[in-house]
Amino acid sequence: MNILEKGNFVEIDDVFLTRSLDVFQGLSRIQEEFDKNDTDTFMNEVRDSVVAKYLGYTHINTLKHGLDARRKSTNKKYDFDYLEVKTASFESQSWQATFNDTNLEKADLFTQPNVYLALSVWKGAADLLFVVYGKNHLLGHFLREKVELFLSGNGGVRSTQSIPIYKLVNDFEMSVYCINKTPDEMYNIFQIRNGCRTITHDSIKAISEL
Repeated sequence: MNILEKGNFVEIDDVFLTRSLDVFQGLSRIQEEFDKNDTDTFMNEVRDSVVAKYLGYTHINTLKHGLDARRKSTNKKYDFDYLEVKTASFESQSWQATFNDTNLEKADLFTQPNVYLALSVWKGAADLLFVVYGKNHLLGHFLREKVELFLSGNGGVRSTQSIPIYKLVNDFEMSVYCINKTPDEMYNIFQIRNGCRTITHDSIKAISEL
């Protein structure tokens, strides 16, 4: 199938368009009030802030570069703990943390004991369902190997690594924290989801357990 044959073209829905623009106008007023006029950055900041608050972080990075949030460190050897937030849609075929244009410096950050990763899964624009969260020095080594493969010329056209949820939990020992589902409900969802059936019930916790 060539690119011209791909897609699902439907007639423009005027009701959908009008109602969506009404919502966008409200968002535009908030963007103007807080001087956050880049829409992608604005949406990322809102979502990252929600995830960070749930996980106990206090400060959000308002720039595109750098890690997404930080808090006073729980480890006396460090001033701050840092958080990288990845986002996936509940409707996606696979839930995975995607690292775009990763370099060796950023890969090595994830070997540090004060750098954490969160994969947040959302239904729609504002409904956060669960977060896969934790840290593991092996994650940094995995990312470094992928970047080195890319730099050797064997890894494609971009240094992009995608890590599925089952690998985050099973290989890197991260936990699933439920936001608006019980652990039992979340476990049942995983059991009917391709790529998630190997996630054990013990790996799934209520956010209140964090």
